[in-house]
Amino acid sequence: MTPILELAALRMVYDTGTGLLARLAGRSAPAVVAVDDVNLRLAPGSTLALVGESGSGKTTTGRIATLQERPTGGAVFYGGREVTDLKGAALKTYRRDVQMIFQNPYEALDPRLTVGQSLAEPLELHLKQSAAERRALVLATLEAVELPPAAAFAASYPANLSGGQLQRIAIARALITRPKVVIADEPVSMLDVSIRSGVMNLMLDLQRQMGVSYLYITHDLAVARYMSDRIAVMYLGAVMEEGPTETLVAHAGHPYTRLLISAVPDRHASGRRDRIRLKSDPASQGKVPSGCRFHPRCPLSQPVCATTPPPVVELAPGHSAACHFAPAVARDGLAAVHA
Repeated sequence: MTPILELAALRMVYDTGTGLLARLAGRSAPAVVAVDDVNLRLAPGSTLALVGESGSGKTTTGRIATLQERPTGGAVFYGGREVTDLKGAALKTYRRDVQMIFQNPYEALDPRLTVGQSLAEPLELHLKQSAAERRALVLATLEAVELPPAAAFAASYPANLSGGQLQRIAIARALITRPKVVIADEPVSMLDVSIRSGVMNLMLDLQRQMGVSYLYITHDLAVARYMSDRIAVMYLGAVMEEGPTETLVAHAGHPYTRLLISAVPDRHASGRRDRIRLKSDPASQGKVPSGCRFHPRCPLSQPVCATTPPPVVELAPGHSAACHFAPAVARDGLAAVHA
């Protein structure tokens, strides 16, 4: 099956040493490698979760996927066609079909516009409709994201709404043009815990109804597990492991993935869960370690890890990890750690 969205060998490098202060000081800062040879495929109607801590490059990857940023290297494919360098009318059409939900619902909407006006904007931009048709679609979409009475919400301003309501409106705005793909960047991380599950369930319901595909960006593996069909784990700009959600959680082959799993509270565990103890703080994107980029923090690290980039090892069909010891980690977990 042709993926609806494919990111092929993406690389994004930011030159941070050419600013005015750097020139005045007579020094240059190292380039920041935010995304490094990332390959991802999103199947139609499915969810791929992109998981990693702050600075892993997952948000930059999402911005490249929506063509808000153009990569230093690599390509973006949509429906099998390369779209990396789209401009003009073709770019406008692409952005109608590939929408984004942002992390902060309080900043996602123009405070000067009513909710109805904000939702009508993409319709005016992308679809040839009458005012009455736009109004009907705005109200129907507000009903779809469970904000009745729709007319009252359409007349409201963002300042009068809660964070959960604002995020539902942001979801409505992303879906109102009936896109094929939505990039969701930490869409529930700023919401109260009590309302997160409602928003996640709403997104899953809308996916079933509309057949939309999600690239779901999150730092929380528990959220990724709940929302996705597949998970890709990023660290310092690179994909460390990817696979079907339950396979990856049950048989993780990379120590970093094991770290993320161990950090998820287990309400059903009878005793304390083993946790991976890290050797150091995260490295900087401006100075990616040689060999395996995770080796300075990895409890499994051996001399080869510091000198040789790990191969991508296929552990099962559709499940791979970039680790010299991936089969042992997948089989034995923390017991694979060398003394």
